Amino acid sequence: MPVSACNVCIEDGTCIASVLRRLAWGVLLMALFVPQPSYAQRLYSYEPLMMDPYTTIYVNDGSCSAGKVLKVQGAPRNQRRKKSCVPMSDLKTAPR
Repeated sequence: MPVSACNVCIEDGTCIASVLRRLAWGVLLMALFVPQPSYAQRLYSYEPLMMDPYTTIYVNDGSCSAGKVLKVQGAPRNQRRKKSCVPMSDLKTAPR
């Protein structure tokens, strides 16, 4: 039987502490790779050619006055997108 530094071992000689350490690392790595929600609104530098209907994006391309960004709302087929200049304070920011 191999010599181990821990007091409690499984039948095959594996230390329980090392098994728990490996399990903890596995749980930590899984938590890192789980997608996290993004609360901040993305700011585009140009208006995309294709957009999903009814989605809203904010574009900072210089077409609005200082302190404002262009709010673009996607539309279904054969309809125009809704565009308006809104203050930067209207953008959703990440919670603190």
